[in-house]
Amino acid sequence: MKKRVVKNRKKFTTIIKIIVAVLLLFFIFKGVFVLIVLIGLSIAMSYVVNNFKLRNFGIELVTFIGVLTALIYGPWVSLIVSFILILYHLAAGGFFGPYWFWVIPAWAVAGFICGFFQGVDVVTVGIYATIGISINNIIFTGIFSPTFLPKYMSFPITNIIFNIILFNIFGKLVYYLMA
Repeated sequence: MKKRVVKNRKKFTTIIKIIVAVLLLFFIFKGVFVLIVLIGLSIAMSYVVNNFKLRNFGIELVTFIGVLTALIYGPWVSLIVSFILILYHLAAGGFFGPYWFWVIPAWAVAGFICGFFQGVDVVTVGIYATIGISINNIIFTGIFSPTFLPKYMSFPITNIIFNIILFNIFGKLVYYLMA
């Protein structure tokens, strides 16, 4: 009986040590953990956009992730993360065309610029970034693909609405989880 109690106590102590180690790792690397979860959600959303024919709607998490990454990790990390995510989002969503030449840099540069606004409210930066990206893409689409512009307009309009809602509901919460 005494052996069993000692053996169970060792198991219990080992389990407690593992739980404490996992919790410590989570609190030390929680920002990275949350970022990985967000990237996974972005990849899943790109899949949904493509498979449920939602391409004309501005549903994406790249702006949200790019702004949060910029405010927490700085401009260079955000530039890289935003570039990779928008590239993946366009490819997975079936968006192929000449607009890649202004859409991809728009998101990457927006992520970079947002990195210089650390300390500014995440909702404000997110909404300004969304509007800036949309204006850029409308202008370049109008210049290089004017016949496509009327069809394209549903994307920036819904994207601005989507991101205003997203940043207002989840922006501060996710920022504090990552910071």
